[in-house]
Amino acid sequence: MQRSGKQTTAPSADLPTLQKEALDKLDAFEALLKRWNRRCNLVSRGDLPRLRERHVLDSLALLPWSEGPLADVGSGGGFPGLPLAIACPQSRVVLIERSLRKCLFLRQALIELALANVEVVNADVGRYQPSERFATAVARAVAPPGKAWRLLRPLLRPDGTALLQSRVPLAETVFEGGTIRDARQQGAGWVTAVRVQGARGRRESGCHGG
Repeated sequence: MQRSGKQTTAPSADLPTLQKEALDKLDAFEALLKRWNRRCNLVSRGDLPRLRERHVLDSLALLPWSEGPLADVGSGGGFPGLPLAIACPQSRVVLIERSLRKCLFLRQALIELALANVEVVNADVGRYQPSERFATAVARAVAPPGKAWRLLRPLLRPDGTALLQSRVPLAETVFEGGTIRDARQQGAGWVTAVRVQGARGRRESGCHGG
C-alpha cells in the first residue's frame, strides 16, 4: 500500500507518521463511529473512551505488512480496513461485511471521509467471489487464527499474505497449508503474516499500492 504526499509527524506520539490529511480523517472517523455506535453497536461501549488505542492504533499496526489490493473480512466498524485505507489513500481496500446495518455505516464513512479507494461489499465471505485476488487479506476479531486463515486463503493471490493478530505468538501448525512469513510483537499483541506454502513473494516493505 502506498503512502503519498508530504508526511507530517503525528501530534500524538502513539500514532505513526502520516500525512496531516490522514490524521484529520482518522479524527473524523472516530467521531463518526461514536455517533453511529448507539444505532449499530460497532464497538462495545466500554471501548469508546479508548477507541484510538484499542482499535485505531491496533489496526495501523498492520501497516508494515500491508500491500494493496487489501481485503478486510468481517470489517464491522471498519477495523482494520478503514484506518489502513486512510493511511494509504492510493491503495484499493475492500471491506467485506455481512451485516447490512454495518455496511450502511461503512458506506456513510466513505462519503463523509471522501475515501475513493474503498469499496464496501455486503456479503458473507464464503459466498464472495472477487473479480481479482488480493495481495493482503485481514480478519480482525472474526474467528480464531486457524479458522481466520481458512477464510482468508481463498481470497489471496498466489503470492498474497494473510495478516492475523493475536495476544500470544502463533505456531505454524495452526495454519494448514500456510507458512509464517513474519511474526512480531506489536504493542500488547502479535502480528503474524502467513503465506500459502511454496509461494514466493516480494520482500516486506509495507503500504504498497494496488
